[in-house]
Amino acid sequence: MTRPVSGRAAAVDGAQRVDDPAAAKLLTHEDYRAVLGAFLGRERSVSETAQELRLGLDATLYRVRRLHQAGLLEVRSSRPRAGRAIKLYRAVHDAWFVPFEALPYADLEETFLELHVAHARTIARAAARALRRSEWSGYRIERNDDGRLWMRGVRMDGSGVGSPAADAGASDAMLELRLAPEDATRLNQDLVDLVQRYTDLDRSDEGPPNRIVMFASVPVEPA
Repeated sequence: MTRPVSGRAAAVDGAQRVDDPAAAKLLTHEDYRAVLGAFLGRERSVSETAQELRLGLDATLYRVRRLHQAGLLEVRSSRPRAGRAIKLYRAVHDAWFVPFEALPYADLEETFLELHVAHARTIARAAARALRRSEWSGYRIERNDDGRLWMRGVRMDGSGVGSPAADAGASDAMLELRLAPEDATRLNQDLVDLVQRYTDLDRSDEGPPNRIVMFASVPVEPA
């Protein structure tokens, strides 16, 4: 039996509010959200969803069952076949609103940590794999002409500084900057525009993703 996802009848700007912590956690978990997305606005079987998402059938079935138990999916109809009919699921709503307080974490800091930690692990695993295949052999730490201290991956002979993509096919950076408000606003917009530009070039319909992109630009307060 499925459980209601919210004790409140009111929607938020056309989105169903979710107050149940279990449902809220599934909605904000990337793996479960991807499966749920396959059922938004349409009826699908588990096998069709597994094929569409290029997931194993068992993994897809497990996630569908959890989404169904949480009240996020429902069985809308069935498709006749020899033996047992095939269940067709559909998302109970087409849009959801998850208030921060519904998430089962201690505070907002823990919430964002939990939401990003899976991505961080995936990036670390992928970066390590790329580095093992590259000619990089360590880090070079030095002060640049601009006065900033940098740590960069390099080859044993010290070459390759400033050209990480040539060897590993990957790049990353973490900077602490002091920017004027208008420059910080411009930076944020530039990052959003850059992500949108490459999102428009995405070819996920041709196969599984082959690149992970993650960015952040946040204001910090003096310690």
